[in-house]
Amino acid sequence: MEKNKTGRYLKYAVGEIILVVIGILIALQINNWNQKRIASVEEIHMLKALKIGLEADYADLKFNEKRIQSSIASANKVIYYLENDLPYIDSIPDYIGDMMFPVIFVHSTSAFEALKSKGINLIKNDSLRDEIISVYDSGYSFFIKNESQIILDETERALREIFPTRFEESYVYDFNEPNYKPRIIPLNYEALKTDQEFKYFLKSFENRLTLFLKFHYQSRLMKIVTNLINSIDEELMLKNR
Repeated sequence: MEKNKTGRYLKYAVGEIILVVIGILIALQINNWNQKRIASVEEIHMLKALKIGLEADYADLKFNEKRIQSSIASANKVIYYLENDLPYIDSIPDYIGDMMFPVIFVHSTSAFEALKSKGINLIKNDSLRDEIISVYDSGYSFFIKNESQIILDETERALREIFPTRFEESYVYDFNEPNYKPRIIPLNYEALKTDQEFKYFLKSFENRLTLFLKFHYQSRLMKIVTNLINSIDEELMLKNR
């Protein structure tokens, strides 16, 4: 009798333990599933934030692309007038001002900084994660460094060292005009036609602008930003299925 009671008790106890273990496992499974769901929602929000920032960056690049194209065209007009000994026209100051009008890549890294604070591994797709890091950590850094060295520093150097003895003044803008209509008026236009130092700067600066536009803008940064936007779109489509 006692043996039978003990046996039944042991079976009951083992059954209770098994039920408790199963309950714990189910609870852990539900908790893991809930954490993954929360992480997935957070990842989607982060990808959308990155996309919004990248689209704004691309819009700024497109605006700058047009401005640099305008500066190149203006530089070529000035070169053409000087090289062909053409008479002075009232548009010459506009061309020179437009040529020297600098643009700066205004970009947003807030979403990327938020991602780093949460942990870059929030992005589960390895290749997408690497692409994001590549654009923000190396692509943007490389571009901004060259923007400063190739264009901005040279613009300031020229306005400081070359222009003071050849032009009335710089940084003349009309803020009532859509593009601020920058103007730089020559002190002696005829002298510029035989001014080798100025013509060397003029042609070299046009070359710099062309290099920066075609290589750094069009061949590199605009492409990698576009590719990353497309990659994020593809990932969002997969997650929304």
